[in-house]
Amino acid sequence: MKSLVSCAQAARLDRDVQERAGLPPGLLMEDASLRLWDALRSLEAGLDRGARLTALCGSGNNAGDALAVLRHARFAGFENLAAILASSKPGELALAQLGYLKALGIAVFSWEDEPEACRSLIERSAVLLDGIAGTGLRGPVRENLASLMRVAADSGRPVAAVDIPSGVSDECGPDSLILGARWTLAIEPRKSALYFPAVRPFCGDIVPVGGIFPESDYPAPAVELLEKEDLPRLVPPPPASAHKGTRGRVAVFAGSIGATGAPAMASQAALAAGAGLVAVFASPDILPILSAKLDAVMVKPEPERVEAEDWRRWDAILLGPGWGRSAKNTDTLRLILSAGRPAVLDADAIELYGSLAAEGFVAPGPLLLTPHAAEFARLAGVSVDEALANPLRVLPGAAEKFRAVIALKSHCTWIASPAGRLAVWEGMESALATAGSGDVLAGAAAALLAAAERRSSGATSATSAASDAAFDAAFDAAFDAAFDAAFDAACAAVIAHGLAGRLARSAQGWFQAPALIEEIGRTLGRATP
Repeated sequence: MKSLVSCAQAARLDRDVQERAGLPPGLLMEDASLRLWDALRSLEAGLDRGARLTALCGSGNNAGDALAVLRHARFAGFENLAAILASSKPGELALAQLGYLKALGIAVFSWEDEPEACRSLIERSAVLLDGIAGTGLRGPVRENLASLMRVAADSGRPVAAVDIPSGVSDECGPDSLILGARWTLAIEPRKSALYFPAVRPFCGDIVPVGGIFPESDYPAPAVELLEKEDLPRLVPPPPASAHKGTRGRVAVFAGSIGATGAPAMASQAALAAGAGLVAVFASPDILPILSAKLDAVMVKPEPERVEAEDWRRWDAILLGPGWGRSAKNTDTLRLILSAGRPAVLDADAIELYGSLAAEGFVAPGPLLLTPHAAEFARLAGVSVDEALANPLRVLPGAAEKFRAVIALKSHCTWIASPAGRLAVWEGMESALATAGSGDVLAGAAAALLAAAERRSSGATSATSAASDAAFDAAFDAAFDAAFDAAFDAACAAVIAHGLAGRLARSAQGWFQAPALIEEIGRTLGRATP
């Protein structure tokens, strides 16, 4: 996992490193600008020595970085260089860089005083270097900066953003103005705001720029960026002596007339993700259809009367895909969750659980919810735009309120636990936007949750003979561990699902969701030697 930090944390890191090391003002900027210039030259941006590079600058340190990059470009033999200043009062470090540029004969234009000359320059540039607004942005972008951002965007010229695209901040909302970049030269540690689902498309290719801050000084991550290399850690291999009863047993409540594909794909995905035994409990009207569809999955009639005690033999229970929102399903959901078993809620079960929670019901066992943006918005009482613009504003609170790990599905999927753990998977794979893809993810998550439960079974039983205080402490620790296991299962499922999408797209182009099942099996099977 990579550590992502907030813009505020990044600003503190900059100050702390300078103070601890006794660095003079501007030395870190010199290091950063050199590495930014190296990153910029490595891009396939058509930047030869005859190309015109124009820096767009506000007043802060991002402006100073962009101006310093122009100086490095001049030293590298580039001649067609210019800077456009949107602020009449640049900060101390930016002002120093301006002095160096003027001494080198690099043209500097004022956006306020020379708008037409600036427009012409922008339109003739090969690349625009965005240093207008950086991590110090608070609130909306000021109008003098916003007008320059709009002209740059309208020009259609490729933009390389310094650290973050202008307009991106910890406070991003649905109405934030952002200058879209073709490349974001992201200084490590990267900023979590780059991966907000509504922000990510504005970032283009995110190019990590490291070696500026000592990794030992990085703050505790606000968010963990998931990578494929995390899978072996998140999915420990079962013992060689495992049998189908010990690899995880998953019960599935899903499907209805017209929606039998959902339970079929979810249950098959659970098997592919490593579960040893999977059963679908189906209503009588779809029982024959599912029986004909499924071979390795058991198909059982949903019991007329559901009792909590009946479900304790299952390591994890998946409820919701294609299920419907009937009163009967609401009662079934309440009773099954009352058994305290780990559960994955998807689709209709998320809606039903929201209603139960509003009545005061709290599931006693660990929950994992897998909503898409619209389902999450209804659950959390926010708009879809709010959820996608800034998950950090709404997702942690929802996870705590509903006492559940929540995986907010999107092209960047955000995962939060009730204890405050946060992770994001940079999916960016449009082929996964196909009907049934979410059912496959839910099934894989249920299998991984069941495996985690098998590994931790008995964690609370050992405390039964202890004192009341010791028992309570041990139980609380075991409960926290159960949610950590659910969080890890969610992360592993999201990674495996994302990688499977990329593999399926590479192998066959556009695909249907069942193609993901086999790829998930390959991905997870190879991750666990």
